[in-house]
Amino acid sequence: MQPLEPLIYDLGAPGRVGVDLPAPDVPLTDLPTDLLRADLDLPEVSELDVVRHYTRLSALNLAIDRTFYPLGSCTMKYNPRMNEDAARLPGFALLHPLVEPELAQGALALMHELQEWLREIAGFEATSLQPAAGAQGEFAGILMIRAYHAARGDHQRARIIVPTSAHGTNPATTTMAGLQVVEVPANAQGVIDLEAVKAACDDTIAGMMTTVPSTLGVFDENIREVIEAVHGCGGLMYMDGANMNALLGTVKPGALGFDVMHYNLHKTFSTPHGGGGPGSGPVACTAAL
Repeated sequence: MQPLEPLIYDLGAPGRVGVDLPAPDVPLTDLPTDLLRADLDLPEVSELDVVRHYTRLSALNLAIDRTFYPLGSCTMKYNPRMNEDAARLPGFALLHPLVEPELAQGALALMHELQEWLREIAGFEATSLQPAAGAQGEFAGILMIRAYHAARGDHQRARIIVPTSAHGTNPATTTMAGLQVVEVPANAQGVIDLEAVKAACDDTIAGMMTTVPSTLGVFDENIREVIEAVHGCGGLMYMDGANMNALLGTVKPGALGFDVMHYNLHKTFSTPHGGGGPGSGPVACTAAL
């Protein structure tokens, strides 16, 4: 099988180098035998060979610079290259994750400040930066809802309403949390069928997950009525923040009546994707949670 690109060792030849050193202007002296070492096993190639080789290899990568970049459920946003430079500032890049807290006060202060910004933007009482991805943030939020009902003795609440227009990870998250998915449809206008939600609501409902705006690109104009219906039967509302870009500075999920949500910092705030993803999935919630 022919490789897409040969190894760089196969491109070189003995004596082929990328630079020409000037002739020495001082007498040459042989090094003592005890100071000699074997040559390193490095490829001998010209500078042009190196540049072309790695350029061809980079062209094999699936990257946002070249093509559609599908990660997760493909709600991708453009992340400016300047953010990559910021993430590589020495204060971030050289900070070891196991360093003692007293030596990481600058980073911890930035994280605390970020938490407060995210809390205020969403209109909630608390935020956690712990989840390392959007789906992990979802999972944390649904486990919080499950724990809330368990603490109240409402163990029969084991079902989560998930509309067909929700983010694709929502039903998977519900199942992973050990809860049952109750699917409700979107109507002809692409918004959640309010009557279907009301019909599903009873004392077995733990809550509802929905994405605002939905994956259909529609803001549910009856979202307040949907939230009231779920709250009316004792359930809690979870908002998937995959499309939070559309709400920034316009409406706060907490003000709409949601109880918990997660951000995708790598989407809404263009945090660089580490190695292609994931990014970060902070969770914000009410005081009750």
